[in-house]
Amino acid sequence: MRKAVVAVPPVVDFYFTPHRASALGARSLTRELERTGWNTVLLNFPLRGKAQTVPLPGELEYLKPFIIPDETGPLSWFTAYHRFGPSFSLSADMISRENPEVLFISSFAWAYAREALQLAETTALLLPELPIIIGGHGPTALPDYFLNAVHPLYPDKPLFSRVIAGEIEGFGELLFPGNQKERYLDFRESDLMPEPEPIAGESISRAGRRSISITLTRGCPLKCRFCSNHICHGRRFRSSARETWEKEVAGVVNNGKGEQSPFHLNIEDDNILFLKNDFFSFLDSMKTRYPDISFSAENGLDYMRLDLQDISRLENLGFTHLNLSLAVLSPELRKKEKRDGDPEKLERLLQRCREKDLSVTTHFICGLDGDSSEDILRTLKFLDNLPSQTGISNFYPVPGLEGFTDKSLFLKSFPGLARGSSVYPWTKALSSMQMLTAFRLARWSNFRKKMERDSSIMVTGPEEELYRTILKTRRLHTIRRRGKGRTNRAVVPLPRLDDEMVRGFFS
Repeated sequence: MRKAVVAVPPVVDFYFTPHRASALGARSLTRELERTGWNTVLLNFPLRGKAQTVPLPGELEYLKPFIIPDETGPLSWFTAYHRFGPSFSLSADMISRENPEVLFISSFAWAYAREALQLAETTALLLPELPIIIGGHGPTALPDYFLNAVHPLYPDKPLFSRVIAGEIEGFGELLFPGNQKERYLDFRESDLMPEPEPIAGESISRAGRRSISITLTRGCPLKCRFCSNHICHGRRFRSSARETWEKEVAGVVNNGKGEQSPFHLNIEDDNILFLKNDFFSFLDSMKTRYPDISFSAENGLDYMRLDLQDISRLENLGFTHLNLSLAVLSPELRKKEKRDGDPEKLERLLQRCREKDLSVTTHFICGLDGDSSEDILRTLKFLDNLPSQTGISNFYPVPGLEGFTDKSLFLKSFPGLARGSSVYPWTKALSSMQMLTAFRLARWSNFRKKMERDSSIMVTGPEEELYRTILKTRRLHTIRRRGKGRTNRAVVPLPRLDDEMVRGFFS
């Protein structure tokens, strides 16, 4: 039996969220390899070890003026860059110890293409004859980046033996060495594409409880210009039978150890409400089988497909927090971005959530083509007046999005710029300063609501001072650690903000 290692590269970024750590794409590949006769080991490196602080990449030097050392508190931004997972050399050592015949690298996002390349290069130095195959959303978006990579020891040899685009399910036989001569295989348009299976995987535990993420569907028929779902999964919406969803969860929960409870289940699908009846039946079944289960849908639910009754059902099932996707408020921008919306309906849903004591974060995108500081302020004020936390996501493209089909634009730039945390002004509609100002204003809105909601609880110290200072001055401040051992905390004005946006928000 052939032995393979499936590796998820370490992530280097300001942050890494638990639901991204489930490595569902890598788990899909592992399952497909095992189906076709491989003995497979999955090394999900971001889950191994503690995060390590690393230098800010040179390509992100423009962010240094906005980073406040020792910042903390409710209005804070990032203060350091981190590597989540072992060093690349240690990761390569771990791969080598498994003695694989082939290394498969799962690159789940274009934004982390450099990390995938680093892992491959480091492993190739240690195991120069080892075939390395790469797939995932990153290689699907821009295969040339990986096809052009050169082996670090053999300049005439490519680094990657094969680059895969699209979903691997059903095509495992083609991955055996010698089964295909082409170095680039694109499965997206295949007539043989099978119906998908649900994929669940263990993630970072939260609040002392196991956390499992699952994806149930593939593809999206919508054509929102800012979304890259279709690049890897296509525009045909596909799903397997609901019974397979329950079986997949049970398999991860049991894990050969018997059923364990409680645990948290995060549903990854953006479009699960296309199957609303099946979705609620699935939740009902999970709640019956695992009474202590908790749920989330952290990629966001499309509020346009929810009604008031659905809010009550979600609350009864054990959702304690909802993530809703507003995306765009402005009617003009909604039309341009091909995104449906009804702000008045959103208001009604949020009011029902408040009646049910169900907390909500409503997410919107900042920095879209045609955006303006006035648009962003209108959105921030709209959400500030509603019973919802404000979630702000900075726009970033991936190769192949409408308006970003020029490969050279990405081949000559740092892939890490295609991250929301990089606050890069891709469309030039807003500057990095304006996007960061919007972020701070959103954090202030959330902090103010928390203070007013918890007014019966005595809050003292720097947070109380911060709250009072901002209310009094109508200027944004933050908290910094100071003194010996950085144990003292002081409220200080926030520098490098767009003053006009701040004045507009408080007016």
